[in-house]
Amino acid sequence: MKYGLKQWGRGLVAGLLLWFALLPATGAPVPDMPLQHLDGRPAALADYVGKGKWVLVMFWSVDCAICAREMPDIARFHARHKDRDAIVLGVAIDGREQVPAIRRFLRRHGANFESLVGELLDVAVGYERAAQEPFRGTPTFWFFSPEGELLGNNPGPVRISALERFMARHR
Repeated sequence: MKYGLKQWGRGLVAGLLLWFALLPATGAPVPDMPLQHLDGRPAALADYVGKGKWVLVMFWSVDCAICAREMPDIARFHARHKDRDAIVLGVAIDGREQVPAIRRFLRRHGANFESLVGELLDVAVGYERAAQEPFRGTPTFWFFSPEGELLGNNPGPVRISALERFMARHR
């Protein structure tokens, strides 16, 4: 069953070109899903969110062509904002067994931001709890306010210019 769910989750949004969709704030705490650093240490989204900066969370997988295409733009966004007002945090949904492939993907696509790793089923459950809708596939993006509110949810590619306009309007 887990294998089928992984296949379902990866790349389901291929070809989908959506604008960054803003959701009403859920008021829910930062979702608690079992994640870890690439070196195996436990990690939590709450370690990154609500610390005074915008946080763009990118859910991705190593076999997602759209993720590979988006990664350089997301890395540029991170480089442009990390010292001022926003960071990017990746969440690879490939699971602990794929850490070597995750590391290769990050190097190959110039990711200059931290990525955590989670199991697809755990991520999907945490995502649904927080976003109040099913996890559709990769890439998927969450956008948290500097105070830690989940303000945006976007299954599919994002436009960096839309993120930057949103941030400018809500300073």
